[in-house]
Amino acid sequence: MTRPVVFLDRDGTIIEDKGHLADPAGVAILPTVVGALRLLHEHGFATVVVSNQSGVARGYFDEETVRAVNAEITRRLASDGAAIDGWYWCPHFEQGCDCRKPAPGLVHRAVDERGLTLEDSAVVGDRGSDVALGHGVGIPGIVLPGVYPYVGPEPDFRARTLLEAAEWIVARALRRAQGARGDGALRQAQGDTRG
Repeated sequence: MTRPVVFLDRDGTIIEDKGHLADPAGVAILPTVVGALRLLHEHGFATVVVSNQSGVARGYFDEETVRAVNAEITRRLASDGAAIDGWYWCPHFEQGCDCRKPAPGLVHRAVDERGLTLEDSAVVGDRGSDVALGHGVGIPGIVLPGVYPYVGPEPDFRARTLLEAAEWIVARALRRAQGARGDGALRQAQGDTRG
């Protein structure tokens, strides 16, 4: 059975945005992240990071550094009983690739490689490219407060924290599931009265 997924930006969503982070020691997990990840996993959501890491193309660091920062995030989350299911990043900058957000390449790759579904899924981040990515693949785009003023399409929800975003995503999925069950019962009842 396929799982819905919440695609998460990294810097400014899971960890403090410190610019082009090249040192794993600089990782600072944001408040509510652990609770948000636990809530999403409890409700059957996969969590996948999709991140633009143009510092690679700009020569600030290499992909091994990106892996090291991601590994440190993974280690810190695990010590609090939380996890990320997958890590995807775009190392390019202005190179016309299909993976730099808001292009959908990272999302499609994650869905294909991990057997995920976009039904009931969402994208959460602190920039317009995150919301545009969600809209581009037909799922909600949720914005968190960021270090820069928000510029982008109107988000489906403006959350104050990642936990608030997770609660919105779970509540939306539960409403949709209840609506689907209700529609099925209504169709069955209508069929019974016609029969």
